[in-house]
Amino acid sequence: MPRPDPRQAQVRRKGSKLMVTAPSVGAVASLAVTSVGDLPIDALELRVQSWIRPKGWFGQPSLPGISELSLAPDGKGARLALNFLTPVDPALALAGALRMLRPHPTGDRGPRLTIAAGVPAAAATLADLVVDVANTPSATTHLRRCDVLVLGDVDPGLERSSSVVVRDSGRWTIDGIDHEVVVDPALHRPMGRRSDAPSVIADGRIENGSLLVHGEGVKLSIAGELDESDVIALRAVRGLRVSGELPHRLGAQLAACGVVIDGAGFPPAEEHLAWLTRSVEASRHALRAHTATAAMDAWPTVSAVLVTHRSDHIEAIVRQLAALSYPRLQIVIGRHGDAFDPAALAPLAGRDLVVVDIDSNVPFGEAMQIASARADGTLLTKFDDDDIYSSEHVWDLVLARMTSGAQLIGKALDWIYVASERSTAFRPVYAAEKYATFVAGGTMLISAADLASVGGWAPVPKSIDRALIERVQAHGGLVYRTHGLGYVYVRHGQGHTASVDDGHFLTKTVATWPGLVRSSALGTDDISQDRS
Repeated sequence: MPRPDPRQAQVRRKGSKLMVTAPSVGAVASLAVTSVGDLPIDALELRVQSWIRPKGWFGQPSLPGISELSLAPDGKGARLALNFLTPVDPALALAGALRMLRPHPTGDRGPRLTIAAGVPAAAATLADLVVDVANTPSATTHLRRCDVLVLGDVDPGLERSSSVVVRDSGRWTIDGIDHEVVVDPALHRPMGRRSDAPSVIADGRIENGSLLVHGEGVKLSIAGELDESDVIALRAVRGLRVSGELPHRLGAQLAACGVVIDGAGFPPAEEHLAWLTRSVEASRHALRAHTATAAMDAWPTVSAVLVTHRSDHIEAIVRQLAALSYPRLQIVIGRHGDAFDPAALAPLAGRDLVVVDIDSNVPFGEAMQIASARADGTLLTKFDDDDIYSSEHVWDLVLARMTSGAQLIGKALDWIYVASERSTAFRPVYAAEKYATFVAGGTMLISAADLASVGGWAPVPKSIDRALIERVQAHGGLVYRTHGLGYVYVRHGQGHTASVDDGHFLTKTVATWPGLVRSSALGTDDISQDRS
């Protein structure tokens, strides 16, 4: 029988049918990892009391042997049923149900996990990846069957290439090395947090082991760690003044959500760049230091793909590509015609670099597909030769993919340099950190597998970004728009396919600066020329 999780899910069994009522999708994840090795089932009936499905999305269980499945809204929640041709471990059935209930990244080529019996609920962050469990008969345990074995206190003795020991304290031991895993990116994330930061600065104090938060429209008592309702309520909080010592676990979770915790003092309310920088940097650190992906060093490989024919832009964009901080990065440059000398790419020495020669008569979309086909990364991200990127730009996209589960990621078009007016605008017209139908085209990231599954880049001369968004959505995929920090769209008055004039980008602004605003967070501090 699956063990009830700390959130008091109700679990009943009738013959080989498992019936579960869970308060949240997170509770289903906990049950999925803690039910390994229980008696097999051939049917699962699941009611989730609280569930929000992204518009237009329908998940897949990704399990063999399913004879029937159904998923329907039920009040504020959902009802789900799975029937199997042959009995399966209940953990596999619950993990399949979870993949129907919440988005998760697809197309990765990471290590295959095997989950052992006795894993605690702290391993719930891995539940989307449960496709194999350690219940092989003892007669065959001498065979190597695991890439990565995830276990609790009891080692089943299976051959494996790597071991992950999970404890409820948040301490994970991976091949003998301890890691602190206290952030679940499916829960502790900045989703819903706008780039023009919310106005509430709340006060917090530690009392009887709980964090009490009080501010305009916000009143919370957080015991132990953040749950889903806490994360949603905290979207309105820009900063948190805490009296008393904040538990490290809770501090990491607050940071992952983008909450700025008072340390050296808060910036003035009107300093949007300063607020956004502190929020994003806190979230980056927490997600890169305290998640299971970080502990297992399972970050995917990424290929940055650039197709260009403009010799006057190549040197500037090459310097930016060389400065990207993401560690597993390949650079693919499509030389669209012979407008520049490949020797100009010398500053990229030390990076994995591929240069692809593409005839100038080939339409831009087809040229992107040719260059993408030469990429080796699990993920591909598009760069434009005339925009500005910070060194953390690729990290932002990878982290947003991890937290959102979307197939296509891109940044908000928040920061715009209008060359004709020599002015930088902060223009957060399109809300950040949400599933969307529009992202900045020069920031798109997608897995190579997902790109292939939707037919690749459309072979058109322009609007290839819009065409890819439509292809992803037509195949039931999700598009997610993360914050715009670390990307500046340069409106230089020539060569753009957009029909609007430059003045359009200086309307509906929250703030403007004369010239190109200088900031390492935007990637503009080392730009030598005022773009024109």
